[in-house]
Amino acid sequence: MELLSVARRAKHLGFVANKRSRRWARKTKFEVATVAFRDADRFRPFVYRPDRYADTFLSHDVRTDGDSEFPRRVFAVWTGDNEMSPNRMANLGRIRQQIGLPLELVTSDSLDTWLVPGHPLHGSYRDLSLIHRSDYLRGYLMHHHGGAYVDIKQPLGSWLPSYEQMAADPDIWVTSYSSSHANWIGKLRGRLGRDILLHYREMFGKSGFMMRSHTPLTAAWMAQMHHILDEKAAQIAAQPGGVYGAEGYPLSWTDLLARVLDPLTLKYLAHVRCDDRMLLHFEDYR
Repeated sequence: MELLSVARRAKHLGFVANKRSRRWARKTKFEVATVAFRDADRFRPFVYRPDRYADTFLSHDVRTDGDSEFPRRVFAVWTGDNEMSPNRMANLGRIRQQIGLPLELVTSDSLDTWLVPGHPLHGSYRDLSLIHRSDYLRGYLMHHHGGAYVDIKQPLGSWLPSYEQMAADPDIWVTSYSSSHANWIGKLRGRLGRDILLHYREMFGKSGFMMRSHTPLTAAWMAQMHHILDEKAAQIAAQPGGVYGAEGYPLSWTDLLARVLDPLTLKYLAHVRCDDRMLLHFEDYR
């Protein structure tokens, strides 16, 4: 019996060591990629070729269903019924003071105000983790209403100059800070994943951005989120996500955000602008 216990302990330690080794290898891969590909677009600018991604969701164009608008406002969302932490409350105050745009805080109590007739939330919304509810809602709000979105994190400066620059050029659909690290991207397999990694500096930040409503990009974002949720609806219902995604919950961290928006950034790169005046403070925000 003691020998069996030792064997089980050894097996567990081996599993833990292997998991840590894989985590270290992934971290090292993206640290190396950050340095190696930092200037890739200076030497080899990205050119979108539809045939290269014919086997992905990028091969389908999604029709827009409304007039494109870009109102002067910024959304933040709080998707749970729990109270905000003191840090979150302080950051919310800093957003109001610093960001330079009228703030609309969308909560479970005010969400119905922003729902568009004929465009209900996906049936799986209530079973999503709070993280994925936030991801889904920022897509819904940007597609149907437009403006800006910000996580409840402190902005480093006013977004008003960035807003005014984008408002003056209707060819710009998205503005955000740029990805400064390769680990910020949505990790995907195959040539699509490799191209996103190589051109990680072209990917825009997902914690705060501005978007025009009803563009082909926002329409495709909504369509792909609904496709993912349709496919996994039964699994989500069987294992709801809780706060961060409970054990057995079928969605990974970036399934509704970076794994959708980074491919769409490649497709619509001509309509995306990076502006690091929109950077946020990413430490100690919870």
